[in-house]
This record gives sequence, structure tokens and C-alpha cells, in this order.
Amino acid sequence: MEDAERLDRDHKKRIRRPKPYHVVWFWLFMAWMFCYIDRSITGPVVSWMIDHDIGFMRDAPMPHALGGIIGGMFFAGYMLTQFPAGYLGDKYGRKVMIVISTAWAGVATLLSGLTRSLSGFVAARVLTGLGEGAYYSNDRALVSAVTPESKKGFGMGIVFVGLAAGLTFATVATPYIIDFAAMSWGNDIAWSVPFLIFSIPTLLVSIGVWKFLKEPRKEKERYLPALARLVAYSVVFLTVIMTTYLVTVNAGLGSIYQAIAVVAIAMVLIAVIYRSLGQRSAKVLMDRDLLLMYVSAIPILYTLWFFGFWALLVVSEASKMGISGAAVYVGFFGVANGIGYPLGGKICDRAASKGIGRKKAYLLLCLLDTIFVAALAAYIGAGGADILFLGILVFCIGVPFAAMQTVHMTMTSDLAPEGQMAQAFGMWNLVAEIGAVISPVLSGTLRDMTGSWTTAIVFNAILLAISAVLVAMVRRKGPRVD
Repeated sequence: MEDAERLDRDHKKRIRRPKPYHVVWFWLFMAWMFCYIDRSITGPVVSWMIDHDIGFMRDAPMPHALGGIIGGMFFAGYMLTQFPAGYLGDKYGRKVMIVISTAWAGVATLLSGLTRSLSGFVAARVLTGLGEGAYYSNDRALVSAVTPESKKGFGMGIVFVGLAAGLTFATVATPYIIDFAAMSWGNDIAWSVPFLIFSIPTLLVSIGVWKFLKEPRKEKERYLPALARLVAYSVVFLTVIMTTYLVTVNAGLGSIYQAIAVVAIAMVLIAVIYRSLGQRSAKVLMDRDLLLMYVSAIPILYTLWFFGFWALLVVSEASKMGISGAAVYVGFFGVANGIGYPLGGKICDRAASKGIGRKKAYLLLCLLDTIFVAALAAYIGAGGADILFLGILVFCIGVPFAAMQTVHMTMTSDLAPEGQMAQAFGMWNLVAEIGAVISPVLSGTLRDMTGSWTTAIVFNAILLAISAVLVAMVRRKGPRVD
């Protein structure tokens, strides 16, 4: 009898004990949250500077366009290290690259708060992007590697809740932090305080990832060679991006031309990747269905960074409320993402188990989100100003948007060859980040040109519809078999 009770207790303990993949999920969640705070505070900071006419925004003839290019420069760095970092992750270990990326983000965010010139700030944001660019491809590959197949979609989504938590916290808290700092140090210093504050927990999380996260690899973790290679890539990319930025500024070219120049750099990098690795990584680079997934992800990142960068100002201007007053309602987007990411994983896994297919789930969610984005454009275009209704619309956009993003990433993991998973996600994000680079600057320019956010939001809805069409063209459900 006692033996039976003891066995029953031991069985219950095993059930309650966290699985190894739960530990991985937790630390990747934490890293996502603080890295996302580090990148997301740029939008609220720039919006606050525009609203208060200070710092880099003072006397700018097109402040929204300038703010957009500042945001776009982060993604210029972020996109260019995606594929190289995925390649390094497959070679040196996904955990190795995640630790390096998180620590790098903390240091570069600290530097962002210490700069005082526009060019210096842009360089610090580019540097932050270059480091954080090593995260996504290795995170997605690691989640896929450690998670049981039946829970893979849910794992992809639950880890991404960290993204939503970081976005929400950055959107809601940053204006209040700046307002509080301004009372003691004045407006011209206050904007930098969020960067200084949030860099510290990011560095602490990188230590936690290094100490507690386990990767299913037998090889010794090699941090120095991986860091040296990432630094070498980043020096080249930083030089190219900042040279392009300064040349376009000195030539008097507008923000749109600067964004086009950055995208052109990305196209060159993609061409170099295909030329040098086309045969070795053919299953990642030449596969028709994966290519469709890469291109269809551009509207996803465009949408994420339209709302991640400009939602605060969109709601503030439409409702005639100040930045701080609108922040809580804009935070609904991040809360919705926190619900949508794991919900998308559940939908994704259920669709696969029922034989419905993940593609149909994506199409339904994407089209639903298109309708909600179009509704926001119609409401603002008609002069709608109710702050609660705006918040509800933002929430309604955020839930299916996050859910469809999880489904899209899980579909990509299904199609990618296992040994080149990080490269596949690196290519996914390299191509997708074209949307993130263009989104802040194009949306800001459209706002300056038309005097309203309506046109920018309509364009966003059109892009989402295009994404649905591209995914509908995907044929396979699994990796290519040669």
C-alpha cells in the first residue's frame, strides 16, 4: 500500500515537474520580452519628441518621415544579419547566438541612450539591430528542435508572447518614464532615460540564458569564434548602412530614398547569399514554397512595425489626446498579440491534427485581419475620434494578426529542412524585414503628404491581402524530398 502511494506521489511529481522544453520556452520568452522592449521604445520616444518638438525632431520639415527613417535604420541592421546569424547558429549552436544577441542588444541600447547627435543615435540603433538580428532565426530553430511535434505551433506562439509583452510594456510605460524624467532633468535629456533603464535587465537576461538554457547539442559551445564572425559581418554592414545614410542625407535626399537605398543593400546581400551558398543551401534558397513564405512575410513585418512604431501617434492624433493619454489604449495591440500568438499556435496544431491544414488557418486569419485594418482606415477617414472604439479596433487587429504570424512561422518550420532550420528562418526574416524597413518611413511620409493616417492604413490592408494570395499558392506541407 505504501509502495503504491509512493509511486503515485512520484508520478504526480513527474507530471508537475517542468519539461526541458518548458525551460527553453521560459528563457526565450524573457529574452524576447526585453529585446523587444529595447527595439520598441524607439517609436514612443520618437513620437514623444515630435509631440514636444525637441531633440532630433526640432525644426524637422517632415518630422514623421524623419522619425520613420530612424526606425527604419534599426531594421536595416536587423535584416542584414538574419541569414548570416542563422548560418552561424547551425554551425556554432543556436544558444550561443541567442546569448550573444541578447547581450549585444543590452550594450547597444545603453549606447543609444548616451548619444546626443542624430547620426550617433542612428548608428547606435543600427548597431542594436545588427546584434538583435542574430536572435530570431536561432530562437525559432531552437523552439522547433526541442518541442514535441504535437506542441510545436503552441511553443512557437507561447515564446512569442514575450514579444507582445515587450511591445506592450514599451508602448505604455515609455511615455510615462519620459514624463517623469523630464520633471527632474528636462526634455532634452528625458528622452534618453528609457534606453538607459531597459539596457540593464536585457544584460541580466543574457546571463540567465547562458546559465540555464540547454540546447540539444553535444558539441562544446564556442562563443568567441561565433562572436568574432558576427562582429566581422556587423562591421561591414554598419559601414555600408551608415555610409549610405550619410551620403543620402548630404545629397539632400528624402527619407523614402534612404529607405530605398537600404532595401537595395538588402537585395545585394540576398544576391551574394544566392551566389555563394546557392548550391550548399539549395533546399533553403531555391525551394519554391519557401520562397513564397519568405515574400509573403513582408506584409507581416510591415504591419507589425506600422502598429509597433506609429500606433501611438495614430490613436493620439485621431482622438485628439496626448501621447501619454493614448498609450494605454494603444497598449491593447500588445495585449492582443499576447493572446493571439499562443492562440495561433493552438489553431495551428489543431488544424494539422484534424487534417484541415495550416495553410487554410493562415488564409482565414489573414483575411480577417485585412478586414479589421480596413475598418480602422474607414473609421479614421470618417473622422472617428472615440478613444475607446479606437482601442477596440486596435485590439481586434492585434489578435488575428499575432495568430496568423504564429501559423506562418510554423508553416515555414514544416517546409524547412531540419539541418538548415536556422538558415531558413534567417532567410525568412531577411526578406520579411524589407517590410519593417519600409513601414515606418513610408507610413510617416504618407502621413506628412496627406495630413492623415488613412492612406497609410489602407495600403497596409492591401499588403495583407497580397500575403494571403501568396500563401494560397504554397503546395507542399513538409520539407522537400529530393
